[in-house]
Formats: sequence, C-alpha cells, structure tokens
Amino acid sequence: MKKINLIITLLAICMLMITGCKKNNLTVTYDANGGVGTMPTQNFERDEPQALLPNAFVCEGYWFKGWNTAPDGSAQKYANQQIISIQKDMTLFAQWRTIANTYYVLFYANGGTGTMENQAFIEDERQELTPNTFIRSGYIFTGWNTKTDGSGYQYRDKEWIYLEANLALYAQWTNSTGGGTPCPGTPTVKDAAGNTYNTVQIGSQCWLKENLRTTKYNNGEVIPIITNNEQWYSLESAAMCYYNNDIGNAASYGALYNGYTVDSEKLCPVGWHVPSEEEWGTLANNLDGYDIAGYKMKTVYDWASGWGGENGNGSNESGFSALPAGYRVGPVVGYFTEMGYETLFWSSSDSYYWGKTTVRLKAGRKELLTTSYDNVYGLSVRCIKN
Repeated sequence: MKKINLIITLLAICMLMITGCKKNNLTVTYDANGGVGTMPTQNFERDEPQALLPNAFVCEGYWFKGWNTAPDGSAQKYANQQIISIQKDMTLFAQWRTIANTYYVLFYANGGTGTMENQAFIEDERQELTPNTFIRSGYIFTGWNTKTDGSGYQYRDKEWIYLEANLALYAQWTNSTGGGTPCPGTPTVKDAAGNTYNTVQIGSQCWLKENLRTTKYNNGEVIPIITNNEQWYSLESAAMCYYNNDIGNAASYGALYNGYTVDSEKLCPVGWHVPSEEEWGTLANNLDGYDIAGYKMKTVYDWASGWGGENGNGSNESGFSALPAGYRVGPVVGYFTEMGYETLFWSSSDSYYWGKTTVRLKAGRKELLTTSYDNVYGLSVRCIKN
C-alpha cells in the first residue's frame, strides 16, 4: 500500500513539473505570403483571448482577405483582427485575392424611347439595378430580359443582382394590364383612414383590387404601427407595418398586418371583411382551380423570375392585380423578406395546424397555394364585400 501511495505521489509531482514547464508566453508571427511590408511579432498569454493585429501587408493587384495557418489557405482560417486564444506559437500567412473586375449592365429600350447609362458593377458585389426610365406609348414596362423577345432570363425593375460578366438587358413591354371589371354599383370604396380603393368583380364575388393600407379600424380606432423587430415578434396584440418600414411602399403594395388585426373583425371597410378560407376557394374555382388561379391573379409586371429564370409575372386576366408585396417574418426575427418574389394573404379562418389559413402567390408559379401562418407574421390583406 505504501508503494502504491509513493507511485501516485511521484506521478503527481511529474504532472506538476510537466505543467509547470509549459510555455505560457506565446507568439503569433505574421507572414506576408507574397505581399510586402512588415508586421511585428505579437505576444499572447496561453488561453487568453486577444485580437489579432490589423493587417499591414499589401500585394499589388490583390486585396487582403484574411489569415491562414497554411500558405495555400488550406488550414485554419482567421479574419482580420479576429479575437482568438492560442496554446502554442503560431505563424499566420496573409491570404490574397485578385482585385475584382468591373462589369457593366447595358440597358436597351427594345421598342421604347429614352436613354439609360450603362451601370457599373464590382465583381461579386450585390447591387440594385438602375430604375427604368424608358417609355413606350400605349405600353407598360414589365421588367427586363436577356433576350429581346422575353425568352431569356428575366429581371424585375430595381432587382438586386450580382455580375460575373457584362450583361445586356432589354426592356419588356405589354399593352394590356389584364382583365376584370369594377363591381357593379361599387367601383371604389373608402376606408376609415380616407384611402380609396378600386374594386373588381370575379364571379359572384366583389373584391378590392388593391391591398389594404388602412391605419385605422372601421370604427376609427388607430392600429399601432410597429417598426422594431423585437417588439414586432414579441407582440400578442394587433399591429401593422410597411415593408422595410417604408411608407412609400404602401401606395403600390399596401401595408402588412399581423393576425391579431384580423381577429378584430374591424379591419376592412364597413360592409367588407377579410375573406374566409372557403371564400378564397370560391375565388380559385372561379379562375379554373388552384393550379392556375395564381397566374390569373398576378400582375403582368413586377414579379421576379422563377428559379429557372422563367417569367415570374402572371396574366392578371381576373383583374385581381396581385403584386409581390413580400411579408414580415414573425417568430424570433421580425424582419422583412420576399418582396418581388412572393405575396401572402390572410384569411379569417383558423388553421387546423397553427395560426390562420393563408394563401400564397410566388414568382414563376401558376398555383394559388394554401398554407398557414402564426398571428405574429405580417401579411397582406385583401377585403371582400359582404
């Protein structure tokens, strides 16, 4: 037993000696790796977090993109001035990338008139296309395409894109905005905030032709406008907002409302209401079924291309005139997304799964899709006459 205790004691002493011999003062050495300039060796204490020095190397024709523990960039990566802790001496090699090229978008009127300057893009930098300024008498601009006849890849006006080569875009035009006629005896209707809306008759139903943008219930009560993301997703009461908190979006795309506003039963103008799931179904049936109804409801312009670059617009032969208004995400985040690509409309019907039943239109899709969303989401509203 004494021998065992002696062995344990000796092992403990050895471990202490080994630990005590560990080097606590460590260094990071910086290597230009093809660049020029000097950087001092940086001192670190073992396991003590510290920011790497800011890069001071340069390399003609290249820009600095970070550090790596291997010259060829195949090992551990570190960002400039990243906070790290180390357990041994380390050499970091500067990593370089060729300075990005400049490419251009060339805009062509394609039957229209006017001029637009070429737009410069830095390679791999996302940028918004210059708004269209071409005009064509008797026609509506519907977007851009890489082919004059619209058979190529489609882009919407002011779409955010990347470039890896020069790009020629041809204006696309239509002389028809679709079909539809105003509701007999009710061509327009006004909400409690004073906004006036056009109407459209589809089968036996009378619909607003525009998304709701009221800031008041039909009894005059003001609906809270919430801009803060955290406050939005934490709410358990009625609220509204504008996409990207920009009231300028309201004229075309309407406002976005959470599901609690729908529960009030006072959101639409007097004599109108938020449609039920069944009433959305009636609309789909009036337009030859869910599989094609979306195409007949979407506008002939403003929708982005589908996944394959196909035309994302609809025919709007119904006159419903649905624009890609996007929506506001509810749980945890509260941010805005999908303008140009999707629009979602509330129904007044509770979902079997969660929240409320909703209908959805997507760029490049012809269907009227059904799904469900929780009350904390911010979606568009279309009203139907009682």
